[in-house]
Amino acid sequence: MTAEELREAGDPWWTDVMTAGEFLSLPDKTILHAGPPIEYGRMCSSHRRAMASACLFEGWAKTRGEADGMLASGEVAIGAACDWATDGSGYGVISRSVPLLIVEDREWNMRAGLFPAEGRFGGGLCGWGVYSAEIAANLAWMRDSLFPPMAGVLRKCGGFPMKELFAEARRMGDELHSSQKAIDALFTRAIIPYALKCPNSADILSYFAQTNRFTHNFGQAASRALVLGLEKAGKRGFLTAAGGNGVEYGIKVAGSDRWYTAPSPMIEGEYVTPGAKCENQLPWLGDSSITECRGWGGAIRAVNPAIAGGRTINGGMMDVNGGWMGAGSARMPEECFRKAKEDGHDPSSACSA
Repeated sequence: MTAEELREAGDPWWTDVMTAGEFLSLPDKTILHAGPPIEYGRMCSSHRRAMASACLFEGWAKTRGEADGMLASGEVAIGAACDWATDGSGYGVISRSVPLLIVEDREWNMRAGLFPAEGRFGGGLCGWGVYSAEIAANLAWMRDSLFPPMAGVLRKCGGFPMKELFAEARRMGDELHSSQKAIDALFTRAIIPYALKCPNSADILSYFAQTNRFTHNFGQAASRALVLGLEKAGKRGFLTAAGGNGVEYGIKVAGSDRWYTAPSPMIEGEYVTPGAKCENQLPWLGDSSITECRGWGGAIRAVNPAIAGGRTINGGMMDVNGGWMGAGSARMPEECFRKAKEDGHDPSSACSA
């Protein structure tokens, strides 16, 4: 499939909110992470810290040291998020108790889920790998109190349609990876009738009105559901996963379960966090390039026509100390595509706009 075909494909609906344990049947003492599979000992230090944070959030460990020991020994297993019906935005911390926004592609009959943006904490635990008692309490509140009434409304109403919202946002200039002002506004307006049916409507509306780029998480889930549905239907010639773990960048191609990897690239862009330093920036970390897999993101970026199209990907810069530093772009490593071609899979047709 071409990038143009992928861009227009699919019919995403927000249908539910479920924990990773419920939706993915994720086993106990298992943590999913961003990028291709990697052993705990080879992870960059901040990614290991993020995995330990999940142990603290789940109550498997009481201290960072105890969590590190459980991970190093294999008592707690880790795996790539894109080997499941999800993806690992940012650090990609997903454990059993993490809530997931469930998006169903009704054209291609597939569901995928991604954790929500964590309100005033931004990427918080799941996306930024940052843990504190306050961050953990906020994520638990979102799971236990904020989203359950909305999930009930979604189930009763048959879901919340998003196809036209994403299409209109593209017409307004969003590329639906790093630039999402339009889709945030469109989504917030459209969700009002649903939110007003919830007993906690004030909290729901405040969340959407005050959380920047919350639609990025919906867009990733929609993109993942689309590519998985297309792959299940036998379509070929496109990526089903693309992301980095801070050490390696990897892609998966429709029709193959293998990861094709290369050293993770550095993102070039603007630092927007006060005090951010280039020496603290990690190589590409995160699976949000799933949006590029369906023809959004760098493939249609209008702010720099000179590099629009091709294998350009947009993304956030991650700090070695945890958290977000800024945003920019990089090129998907050619080595990943070379390895895929040598294995008999050529996704090139879907990587040019």
